[in-house]
Parts: sequence; C-alpha cells; structure tokens
Amino acid sequence: MTLIVDGSVKVLQLDGKTLYAEDDGWRCEFEGGLEVGLGIVFEAVDLSGSPGFEEEEYSFVVEAAIVPRPESLDGDVVLEVCEEESPSRDGLVLDIYRHYGGVPVNIDALQPARASCGASAFVADQVVRGRRTASGQMIEVRHFRSVEEALAFTREFYVFISPIVFQFLDYLLDQPLGRGTGWDMIRKLAGGE
Repeated sequence: MTLIVDGSVKVLQLDGKTLYAEDDGWRCEFEGGLEVGLGIVFEAVDLSGSPGFEEEEYSFVVEAAIVPRPESLDGDVVLEVCEEESPSRDGLVLDIYRHYGGVPVNIDALQPARASCGASAFVADQVVRGRRTASGQMIEVRHFRSVEEALAFTREFYVFISPIVFQFLDYLLDQPLGRGTGWDMIRKLAGGE
C-alpha cells in the first residue's frame, strides 16, 4: 500500500508493524560524488515483558531509523540480505532494516511529546513518559496501547513531521553507532566504501 502525504512523501506499509516513508528530496552526498536517496523506517515495538513493562497497558513505542532508498543500495548488500531473487521494493527495505537496522532517530525529539499532545491526542490513544537513554539523558517518549494506535499515529503525525529530520541530517549521521557513524553505515549500504 502506498500513501502520498503532502504531495511528495510516500509511505509504504512493510508489514503489520512497520511503515517506510521516503521523499525525493531526502538525500545525502559523499565525497567523490556518491549521492544516496534516503527514507525512514518506523516500527511499532511492543515492550511488554521487558523490565518495567510487565503489567503496562501502554506498551508500544515507535522506533525510527534512516535507511538508504532501495535504488541507492549496493548490489552485494542486496544479495546478502534478500532470500528472493527479485525482491519487491517494500520487501527489500524490510530486509535491509531487519538485517542492518539503520541510523536511529529519536522521532519524539522533533516535537516534544508533551508540547504536541493537544493536537496529537486526537490521532491515537497515547501517554507520554520519560525514559533514560543509554547515555543517561532523559527524553520523552510516546507509548501506545496497541500496534494499530502506534501505526495510526505514525501515519498522521510522525510521517507529517519527518521532513524535519533531514534538516538535521548532518548532525544525525555524525553520531557514533558502535562501529563508526551514521555516515559509515549509509556508505556501506550504498556501496561507497
């Protein structure tokens, strides 16, 4: 299923809990002229059963990650992650995301969760809770009651504000990811190594 938002952002439903958004203007360029089209994967993740969420009614959060668009992927990477000889476009995005992840984005940092609750509360049943990151920073995160509520909110709100991510792309790609930065991950997936 493809949904067009604001005439340029395209949204694909990859599976029952994952959406992908892309826009022709979302791209980065590396030295040497390698230009890579980008998109964002949004996944509704159920935290029930994890510490602190055993009895939680609002156990779903939405995680977001930047990935290269399918046409920007290196052929060897595609062969490595795909089981099908000719994968569909959405199947390819999902395979890349499942195998490599992507460059993580705190999508709630774009619009502080508590500041936007007035308008966004009409979109989906949600609560906003503080969460401590691995670096010790306290952030606000939206929690949803179901995967359907999380995806409805993603379609109506996160996709709508996602172009803001690309205004801070250099900063996001500069962040360390364990082995290298976001730039290194995108370059690897796009064959610019």
